[in-house]
Amino acid sequence: MKLWRIVQGKKYLLRIFLWINCIILLILLSFSSLIYVNVEKNVFQSEYEGSQKVLSQMKYNIDYLDTMIRKLTLSTYGNNDVKALMYLNDEETYDHLNTINKLNATIVANYPFVQSIYIYNNHKKMYYSTFGDLYHKDAELDKVLSANPHITPLKAIVRKMQTGGTTEKPTYDTVLSYVMFENVDEQGFMDGAIILNVKLDWLVDNIRTINQFDSRTQSDLYILEDNHQFMETDPTHLIANDASAVMIKQAFEASVSQELVHSGEPAGFFSTKVKGEKFIVSYIYLENTGWTLLEAKPYKEVYANLKQLMDTILFITAAVFVGALLLTLSVSQGIYRPVRRLMEQTSLGGAGKESFLKPGVKDEFSYLTEVYRKSREQLYEYNLEKNNNTSIMKIYFLKKLMADSYSMNAAEFEDVLRSLNASLTKDQPFLICVLRIDEYKRFLSHKSLAERELLRFAIANVTTDALSSLCIVQTVDMKDDSFTILLNTAEDQGESVEHVEQALREAQNYILKHYHVSFSAAVSRPMVDYTAIAAEYNSTLANSSYRYVFGTKSVITQALIDEHTGNVDVEHVLALVDKFIEAVPKGNSPKTEEKLRDVFQQIRKLDYGSIMLVSMQLVHHLKKTIFEMNRTSKEPIAVPARLMSRELYEEETIEQFEGLLLEAVRSIHSEGEEKGIQGNQVVADTIKEIIDTNYFDSSLSAASISEMMRLPAYKLSKISKIHLGMSIPEYINQVKLHKAVEWMENSKLSIQEIMQRVGVENESYFYKLFKAKFGMTPREYMAKRVR
Repeated sequence: MKLWRIVQGKKYLLRIFLWINCIILLILLSFSSLIYVNVEKNVFQSEYEGSQKVLSQMKYNIDYLDTMIRKLTLSTYGNNDVKALMYLNDEETYDHLNTINKLNATIVANYPFVQSIYIYNNHKKMYYSTFGDLYHKDAELDKVLSANPHITPLKAIVRKMQTGGTTEKPTYDTVLSYVMFENVDEQGFMDGAIILNVKLDWLVDNIRTINQFDSRTQSDLYILEDNHQFMETDPTHLIANDASAVMIKQAFEASVSQELVHSGEPAGFFSTKVKGEKFIVSYIYLENTGWTLLEAKPYKEVYANLKQLMDTILFITAAVFVGALLLTLSVSQGIYRPVRRLMEQTSLGGAGKESFLKPGVKDEFSYLTEVYRKSREQLYEYNLEKNNNTSIMKIYFLKKLMADSYSMNAAEFEDVLRSLNASLTKDQPFLICVLRIDEYKRFLSHKSLAERELLRFAIANVTTDALSSLCIVQTVDMKDDSFTILLNTAEDQGESVEHVEQALREAQNYILKHYHVSFSAAVSRPMVDYTAIAAEYNSTLANSSYRYVFGTKSVITQALIDEHTGNVDVEHVLALVDKFIEAVPKGNSPKTEEKLRDVFQQIRKLDYGSIMLVSMQLVHHLKKTIFEMNRTSKEPIAVPARLMSRELYEEETIEQFEGLLLEAVRSIHSEGEEKGIQGNQVVADTIKEIIDTNYFDSSLSAASISEMMRLPAYKLSKISKIHLGMSIPEYINQVKLHKAVEWMENSKLSIQEIMQRVGVENESYFYKLFKAKFGMTPREYMAKRVR
């Protein structure tokens, strides 16, 4: 239910989200469908091309064998011995019979695909054969020849041939018979012929190899003769008995025009359904033999990979759509953000509510339209009040009430209430709130008159709306930095004050968030007797000054003031002020700041009047201390400008006042430290100059320099270590040694003479200092220079 309320409260966001997702989904589906269709087309074309390659290879093999057998038949037909036997009228001789043996040895033995050769003699009406008996009887061939008296020479005839068994149970093989003859007799029958019977083993092996090439696909290859009958390659398993094969053949006959096959389109493909299953059928026509090759593949087998691809596309589409959902949610929120901000600005505390919309409101724009209408009406009433002096009169009546309520009778009080707000009644307890705009000087200087009027209206309107849900409210703009609010509260007075405090904080947060202006509020105690309004108003107005203690955007009540003030005596705070003042001249900045913080920690516990008194005392004593420090100081310390400005007392909070004083104290100490550093630098420079000028004096020492400069030796030592990086004796020795090196390098003086010139009397001491400084004795140094 909570989720449903949130969805109901953000109908426009939901519409944006759904519209964007619908568009994205439509685009994804369009692209996915386009990809699938293109891939399907390419896969289909690829499968067709693969089938055509297989069929073309099969066609090539058959055409090649057909050409070779025709040539072999022609060469055999042209043999003179064969022709002699073909047209023999007399009895056969040994030479005649030997012709059969030669054919068997030369052709049948050398061509494995040749099953046998017949020589037909029309005069004797008999076949001389290389297979079986010399005088062979082939009833199946006779049937074929009788059924087709006008056989085309050298055209392959598919027929059965008895190759074994008994008369009762013969066994047959399928063979191709090539018949070659030139002349026919008077009855139209061939007058002598050669018949080559070709085994179909090679063709059966090719078909089996193709059908079993890929066990994953269930493709079948069929051969149709020129009369559109199946070529039965296996007499034990007739293709004509296979219902699926028959239906495929029927579909081929119905779908493919034979004229196009025999002329312009010898190859192609089509789809058909067999027993409810879809098949892709490819075909190719063999011009030499008049046969047609058919390959049938189940559609599901052809598109096994395509299904996997489709699943992948669906998965990618779903993944992209899920990602798009998340992206759309972010984009939708970005688009919706200005609307949400408007909703929050027009609904007090709206940022924390589950829903802005009330039941029956169509969407956010309907809500904003209604808010705009109400705001326009309120602005109209506000302008009307300004133009007809209503606001002036309300201020007048409110001031009259706040000043004279104790002297009014009931009738006069009710008349004033009606003038303020007809809904107010003297029968319920009253509360008074005083609102004060924070940083009012900045408010006046940074805003135009129109902006200030709009902000004042916003503060009054928002606060009134926040309190209206609790009680009857009348807000009056006092035309300075304050607003006065008169409330009729409920009977439970304590609870009413708590609710009013909470509502005021909500209004403060809302105004600060959307208008970047803050205000503080002081709340009175509940009043049952209307005559107490004037006294309570004065008390509440005075309490509003405690913003100085509790800070900006505070809600001040008498209970809050009582809890945090009155626990410290003024004399105790003044004693802490004296300790702080005593610490200032000592120059210890951290301790001075710590004592100042202690002072302010105790000041906060005083009442407002005492706070202002102690604050003025603190500033006065600090300025006096600076003046006294300047009387004894060589370099005067400038009094910080903040301490001399009256703006110091105009700060709205004690934190700001404390911060300014801390800044002044730091300025005093930093200036004193800077002057001290500058003075110490002068002392260090003087020490250096004295040593550089008098290095040859053997009596030169830290004590002599201290006496010369009239400063304590410990102070000079400290300054020397800070600014020269070493003590005074160390610096004296360093200068003497460097001067000694200069004499060694630029003169021919002896070591003793050089010692006298740099003011060193003890030779062993000189050697010790020199070696410690340069890592060798003076003699070694001079010898090294000579080399």
